[in-house]
Amino acid sequence: MAEKLKESKDSIRCCYKITDTDVECLFKLLEVGKPVTSEDLAEMLNVSKTTVENSLKKLIDVGLVERSKGDEKKIGRPRYYYVLVGNIYEKIRKDLSECAKRIQASSASL
Repeated sequence: MAEKLKESKDSIRCCYKITDTDVECLFKLLEVGKPVTSEDLAEMLNVSKTTVENSLKKLIDVGLVERSKGDEKKIGRPRYYYVLVGNIYEKIRKDLSECAKRIQASSASL
């Protein structure tokens, strides 16, 4: 299923109005399959933490990723973990279908 999703990279990027980096973050979260920190994700993708956090914010805004506070007891800022929303494949399939309908409707009126 993940491979079929990767084949839809351009459609996902267009539908959600996100960048290639945002899509790479999405796919990496899909590959990892468990909650990760922005630091971990930045290391996996070999990009800066700021770049990853900007992408994660966009993915949260479009409803593909959720953020939760870690349970660690420590002084300072809390550690946040990021994970894909439940039923991610169903959500993307539905959103892409809606996006395609909007594109078709707008092209019909030309």
